[in-house]
Amino acid sequence: MEPQVKQDIRGWYDLREQIKADLARSKKKNVILTEINQLLILRNFATLRLKGFERIPASQEIARQWHEGEGVHFARRIRQLACHYQLFEQLPIEKRGGDRGHSLLNDEHVQAAARQYLSGLAAGEVTPKLFRRALNEQILPTLGFHLKTGLSNRTARHWLIKLGWRRTRLKKGVYMDGHERPDVRKYRDKEFLPRMAEYEKFMVQWVVEGKGQEMVRKEPQLMPGEERIIPLFQDESSLHAREYKANVWLCVGEQKLMKKGRSRIIHVSDFVEEENGRLVIHDEHGNIVKDAQRINYPGSNGDPWWDHIQLLSQVDNAIDIFEEAHPDCVALFVFDQSSAHASLGPDALRAFDMNKSNGGKQRKQKDTVIPMNNPTAELRSKVQRMTTDTGEAKGLRQTLEERRFNITGMKAKCSPVCPFENDCCCMARLLSKQDDFHYQESLLELKIKARGHLCIFLPKFHCELNPIEMYWGWCKYRYREVYKEKFEDAKRVARECLDACPVEVIRRFFNRSWRFMDAYRKGLKGKAAEWAVRKQKSHRRIAQSAMMSIDALVS
Repeated sequence: MEPQVKQDIRGWYDLREQIKADLARSKKKNVILTEINQLLILRNFATLRLKGFERIPASQEIARQWHEGEGVHFARRIRQLACHYQLFEQLPIEKRGGDRGHSLLNDEHVQAAARQYLSGLAAGEVTPKLFRRALNEQILPTLGFHLKTGLSNRTARHWLIKLGWRRTRLKKGVYMDGHERPDVRKYRDKEFLPRMAEYEKFMVQWVVEGKGQEMVRKEPQLMPGEERIIPLFQDESSLHAREYKANVWLCVGEQKLMKKGRSRIIHVSDFVEEENGRLVIHDEHGNIVKDAQRINYPGSNGDPWWDHIQLLSQVDNAIDIFEEAHPDCVALFVFDQSSAHASLGPDALRAFDMNKSNGGKQRKQKDTVIPMNNPTAELRSKVQRMTTDTGEAKGLRQTLEERRFNITGMKAKCSPVCPFENDCCCMARLLSKQDDFHYQESLLELKIKARGHLCIFLPKFHCELNPIEMYWGWCKYRYREVYKEKFEDAKRVARECLDACPVEVIRRFFNRSWRFMDAYRKGLKGKAAEWAVRKQKSHRRIAQSAMMSIDALVS
């Protein structure tokens, strides 16, 4: 309804009292900020008019207080507002928006139902099309909303954005699924990080200094008889012959046809270090004469797939190259926790490979020493044979009874798997948690320690702690940029890209991993650790200023 013009136009004294009353009522009612600002402007305008200001000077004075600059247009709008209020004794009716701007998403029940549906989908399965179908066929009809035409894909996309979903390009970074699992955090915080902190005291540090951001070498302070430690991070990666970049620029109407399949695989296993970048030996001309890298081409009629036997052979070669390249130094081999790296010997102690009773189709295992965590003190440190007097392999029951465990009524093994939180649900689980079974050194560790070097394993789901992961990304980015006509071209390009990464870039990758380790030592996790590492790009550790910034953000 349009407002009616008042027959008797009142003066500004009476109108100011009415404006004051409207402002008082606005504090009790849910009045929008725009209307409150209009009432404040009108009250100031009325006061200036009562003090003797003319209309134009009064509006200009208010405009200077409310607006940057002269505010000529704003002053004109103030006079229009004052004229409207004098004639109708009410604010102008807001005509913008209305029903045309109404959205069903404003309904809290619709929001809750939509969020519940989206949260029930696995990560990566949400799409605007799937969400639109669920809204039109399930969510809205259940809540009593029946639309004539239904929502479009575009509306579903807008709703996803409002609800917090974003179209994201998948990329490697901190692997959050399992990253903060209790057992993973326990190994990271109690074993891996303290050991790495001790090893770092014997390592060279490459620190970025000066305006030129040059990397400066800082030697460790070694006591007589101590040796410098050089970390070697190992990992494997695969390149496909038809592996290209995911995003390209095309003209309107232009289409790039891609060949079906990704073709053959190029498998690479390598080591990176801070001294030379990769574990190599150069001649006087800078050419690589010895290389610890192993490249094979598995598949049909190709090389065999990578296994722990090939890895052990590569480690032997890597140790030879390391000792030639870095005499009087100790190598710290760092591996991730893959099944190949954890391979045990053929006679290793495996509780789940044992039968309940003696003999049968079970392999013979090596003799062991009853560990110090055995509940019976007099049995600790005593040798326990894993075969009977007749030469048969012992079963779970006799092995546990000899250690004086009460296994009355306990089943041999759980099916299909043991509960994660239970350590004594079955005989196999109970025996596997004993120190002599649980803390066995892999073939990899035994080989490295036998040569006088060190070995440690990264926590699970912590690829950000391995600088070679960043090296793979650097190489693959350049590999995908090059067109490969044949598999021979792919092999040539792969070798060129793997050899092209500068040593300084690899050192920066190392510093990024060191910063992550320092962030975890300081108690940061997840997104906070990522933010702190990005904040301190030119450092090896997280500075106190970054920690203070994080405290300010989260407090």
